[in-house]
Amino acid sequence: MDIITKTGEIWSENAIGAVISLIKKSDDSIEAERKLTHWLTEMNCQLIAMALARIDTELYQIYKVQGWRVARRDSRTICCRYGELTYTRRLLQKEGKSFYPLDCKMGFESRKHYSLGMIERIVESVAITTSRSASELLQSLAGITISHQSVISLKNYAGKKAKAYEKAFVEEKKDKKPVQPEIIAIEGDGIILKNKKKGEVSEVHRLQVYEGVRKNGNRTELVGLRCFASTSRKELFAMAASYLHGHYDLSKTTVLSNGDGGSGYQFQDFEQMVEGCLDHQHFRDCYHVHEKIRTRLSFCKRELVDRMIRELHQTDDIMKRIPVWMDTARSCARTEADLEEVDKLQSYLERNAPYIPSLSQRGIHTEIHLGTAETNHRFYSYRMKRQGRSWSSEGMEYMVWVLTARKNKTLTQALLYHANGKSYKKMDRAMHKAVVQAERRIAKNKRSEAQKNYRPGCLEGRIGVYGASSSPMGRLARAIQKY
Repeated sequence: MDIITKTGEIWSENAIGAVISLIKKSDDSIEAERKLTHWLTEMNCQLIAMALARIDTELYQIYKVQGWRVARRDSRTICCRYGELTYTRRLLQKEGKSFYPLDCKMGFESRKHYSLGMIERIVESVAITTSRSASELLQSLAGITISHQSVISLKNYAGKKAKAYEKAFVEEKKDKKPVQPEIIAIEGDGIILKNKKKGEVSEVHRLQVYEGVRKNGNRTELVGLRCFASTSRKELFAMAASYLHGHYDLSKTTVLSNGDGGSGYQFQDFEQMVEGCLDHQHFRDCYHVHEKIRTRLSFCKRELVDRMIRELHQTDDIMKRIPVWMDTARSCARTEADLEEVDKLQSYLERNAPYIPSLSQRGIHTEIHLGTAETNHRFYSYRMKRQGRSWSSEGMEYMVWVLTARKNKTLTQALLYHANGKSYKKMDRAMHKAVVQAERRIAKNKRSEAQKNYRPGCLEGRIGVYGASSSPMGRLARAIQKY
């Protein structure tokens, strides 16, 4: 819609004059832009406040029929994406209960200085940088004055919402028939983060579920990706299991699981999660296997270690090859400590031998490449590690949920989600009716104004001569009538 043409009355001579005056009073172009931005923001907020007043009037007409009455009119200031909005709305009362219908319909939560849209913007900022940097960033780019403590508070608020939404999402019963893919991949791993308490660390547990891969230009992206993360491994695996059994029919699905073999990421942990599937193939994450070999055989030549890793994924029987590799490694050992490292590596390889063979070694033909969980750690580690960052238990938990919601692209739905299981919908029946009525009333007012100011002018006329047609006035009248 062309706003300038459709609402030409807004762009009156006074408004244009005000813009010119601001440009005139500015010392340079940057100052002019600042002043104009501030002026336009104020004008937008005033316009929105007037529109909300019309909607509030129509909402009252709807609730009036139901027995609600106006207790008083209150003013409120709330920070939205389009600026700091100050508006007035009615407080309705009935049988000892009271509420603000306009606030409910617009999603303006009580005792919150920021709208949900503004909270989303703030949380998106703090998800990529520190709270202090986010505070400065919002001040310089969006003109929002907010302390870093408020940024942290809103991040925790969004984290709570994201957690509640994610739990409800995985547990809700789907009307649609469960999907039955041929293959599903599940990968899990953990990230170690510093605690606020000196010398202590905590682990963030992660799981990701996906159905395949596809090419997006030169990049590869995961199909049907769903991420889960929490500081509680038990809670995490319970949520992932609920999601798998609620959204998929695993009876004819082969499940590929991948883990580093640490506590909580072993075969039996994944087996409980995918109970009832057609086939479950568990893999030991190749990055961790290779890293273990390189670490234990650090005293060997690199060529020898590289050849061993190559053969690891080419041989048909790993258990037969392990003694040969270990004997070769022992021949390179110089100290007792080196021999101990070889013994430890042999125990590790023998313990994990059933899970080391790759997809091709097991005859599984798919485009899936396991090991992406380690790559996706970056999304969390770039924000939560290094630069001396440490976390409280609560702050860590909520930041993890915020990052997971962004990864799953569910942050907006999470913010709109309410604890009673319903999501805020701006266009419910009452709101839709109020908006339609407000539009009709405005259109009616426009028509009445147009009729009131209607001046058609002269459609037809003639000059009265009141004398001879040969007189000067008569000749003038005759000349005009020819046209």
